[in-house]
Amino acid sequence: MKFASLRATRRYWITGVAAALIGILLARAVAPQFSGRSKTLVNVAGQLMAMGGLIVIAFGISRRGSTSEEDAPQ
Repeated sequence: MKFASLRATRRYWITGVAAALIGILLARAVAPQFSGRSKTLVNVAGQLMAMGGLIVIAFGISRRGSTSEEDAPQ
């Protein structure tokens, strides 16, 4: 694994992991403290944020793959 390509996508990894962890924290730790509709809204917001974090990581990985294919020697 080339570390240069990991360095190029480091901000995607950091942003994605942070968003996913905050989303999990919202859904698992904060949402149970509410009741009724508020609980549902916080839970859904946490799940969407966690999914968004994973999408950011996936975008970073796909971007790394496209740049490494262009840089490959022929």
